[in-house]
Amino acid sequence: MPDNRKIKKSKRRELPISVKMKNKLALVFLIFLALFAFVFYRLIKINYVDGDRYTKNALNQRTYMSRAVPYKRGSITDRKGTILAQSVRYYNLVLEPRIILKQSDIYKAATIKALTDNFGFTEEELNTIFAEKPDSYYVVLKKDVTYEEMKAFSDYVDAYNSRDKSKEEPEIARRRIGGYDFEEYYNREYPLKTVASHVLGYTNAGNIGTWGIEQYYNDKLNGRDGKSYGYFNADRELQETTIDPRDGLNVVSTIDANVQSVVQKIIDNYMKDEGADNVGILVMNPDNGEIYAMASNKEYDLNDPRDLSRYYSASEIKGLENDDTSMNQALNDMWRNFCISDMYEPGSTFKPFTVAACLEEKVTKPNSSYFCSGGEKMPDGKVIHCVKREGHGRITLTQSLVLSCNDVMMQISKNLGRHEFARYESLFGIGTLTGVDLPGEAAGSAYDEAGLNTVELATSSFGQGVNVTMLQMAAGFSSLINGGTYYKPHIVKALTNDTGLTVATIDPIVLRKTVTSSTSEFIRKALYETVEEGTAKRAQVKGYKVGGKTGTAQKIDRVNGQNVRSETNYVVSFLGCAPYDDPKAVVYVVIDKPHVANQENDTSASALAGKVIKQTFPLLGIYPDVKDGKSKKDIDAIVNPPTQTKLTGEDENGYIFGDDVSSESAVVSGSAVVSGSAVESDAGDEENLNEENEEAPYDSASEEPAGGDSGESPPDANAVEPAEN
Repeated sequence: MPDNRKIKKSKRRELPISVKMKNKLALVFLIFLALFAFVFYRLIKINYVDGDRYTKNALNQRTYMSRAVPYKRGSITDRKGTILAQSVRYYNLVLEPRIILKQSDIYKAATIKALTDNFGFTEEELNTIFAEKPDSYYVVLKKDVTYEEMKAFSDYVDAYNSRDKSKEEPEIARRRIGGYDFEEYYNREYPLKTVASHVLGYTNAGNIGTWGIEQYYNDKLNGRDGKSYGYFNADRELQETTIDPRDGLNVVSTIDANVQSVVQKIIDNYMKDEGADNVGILVMNPDNGEIYAMASNKEYDLNDPRDLSRYYSASEIKGLENDDTSMNQALNDMWRNFCISDMYEPGSTFKPFTVAACLEEKVTKPNSSYFCSGGEKMPDGKVIHCVKREGHGRITLTQSLVLSCNDVMMQISKNLGRHEFARYESLFGIGTLTGVDLPGEAAGSAYDEAGLNTVELATSSFGQGVNVTMLQMAAGFSSLINGGTYYKPHIVKALTNDTGLTVATIDPIVLRKTVTSSTSEFIRKALYETVEEGTAKRAQVKGYKVGGKTGTAQKIDRVNGQNVRSETNYVVSFLGCAPYDDPKAVVYVVIDKPHVANQENDTSASALAGKVIKQTFPLLGIYPDVKDGKSKKDIDAIVNPPTQTKLTGEDENGYIFGDDVSSESAVVSGSAVVSGSAVESDAGDEENLNEENEEAPYDSASEEPAGGDSGESPPDANAVEPAEN
């Protein structure tokens, strides 16, 4: 029968969780959470921060070994692949005494014999090392081991360790060569020594580029070291892991090594014949801004960049060594790139820029004529004279360049006005950096619009009061003769990797337009006439239609604490191109204080330019026109007149290709930086301006010039006939 009894369920009383208990639970949870976070943090730190250290410590307990695997710094070549700078692999021969002594009966005797047979060590020398450094893993026995020496020793070791041991006594058969290593590293070397030294620069310890391409492209040339980790297991076998290095990129420069070498030899010969404080020669492509050659008389051996013996005697060097300031100054004078770092006033080579600006703004015309009375009167009544005191008379605009007439330049620049003159200076890059891919470039200087008062505008028109660098002038001039396109000058064409693949190209960069093609054509023709009939005749070369402009600028002397125009010291120059009707290369020669009696009438710059064209243009694929009507006799009479010293080191045709291109320059000890030079007087046909300082471009005591034709003056020095258009 059913049980009707009710089953009573027992009820358990649930205890409430107090706030205190909750707080305790939360505290425990937070403690565990913090411990977990700490463990997590330590795992991350061990893996990603201290991983290498712990790995090394762990491996060290198992006879750990580690070494860096050096990267190879990229090479620098010329445009045709000639190596200008390279990193050559060498080795340090390293002895590991601890490893050898742990199994002395196996390694010691055989290794000692191998080292004495191959590297000339004595047993006594090696045993001394074992006695003094028994626990060392690293003792450098020999530095600068070549690859060939390393390979020969490695082959010797392989042959010995794999020899037939069947006929040897057990004690001898156990012997092996071991406990040594070859530590690889690279030395920077420059196969052509002095060639393009200012362009290339050099490296210091740690692959730090100094000057030139080495400095500017340092990060590209450098790579990243690899690493090698290893340890010896219980069987004394090396277990090694290597992370390969990443080599640097190679730099392909725009320089032509042959052209550069010939240009440097031309400078060397000039320094032996006549000499100067400084000489610079620049050759570049006007159609893309590439620089073929950039040289000065202070080239130095890149393999020994601190060697001053080319320019100082032993006693002078000893004196410099006792004076850090003087030593640093001497080294910097030798290392600095004259073509981009030194400033000077261009003088009459600036006149084509003035004429071009005036043509563009239509304040003059190609068929305009002007009357040169011998000078222009300034607001104070004083006169800035032309080179020809009696005046050139009625001349055309073309003749103003051919005859290098100051008067016409002052007339047309006055019509142009200060605003447009300043604007065109900026267009041509005067007073601004070109942006070339080399360190140490100077910006030069020029009057701004506010500073171009009547006198300053007049003198600036013929290159006085304007300070430029060689590259600055060459880049602006290139735009004048190439149709008006200003290219950013550059020294590097491309970057390649270790397999030879191009990873980056430096294409020509057009920065702006300067003049129209019609103006460019006029300037080219006028410059051709200047070489044919004017002041630049010594630049003529048989087979080439050369166009160019000369300049002879007075330097600034310091007299009684004041700057005055020198009556004896000049900067002579030539800036030109060839062939004039389709320019393929620009040639610029600057000679600072030629060591001749009459610097004012020295025409060496034009002569050197002619030699550069004659001897380097064929190397650039720019060949002479066989239809040129001039005879060799006619050209030689101009290039080497009886009164001018003929340069040495040439064959009967004036070529120097058979000479040693890396010979030393014979230059005067010390150095001089070109600065603040001015005032034209080209080869006796250009201006001798009467100026002693920039504030007063005429003699403060009289209206006679500070230098030039003695005692001559125009019939009416203050009479100025206005220009006719």
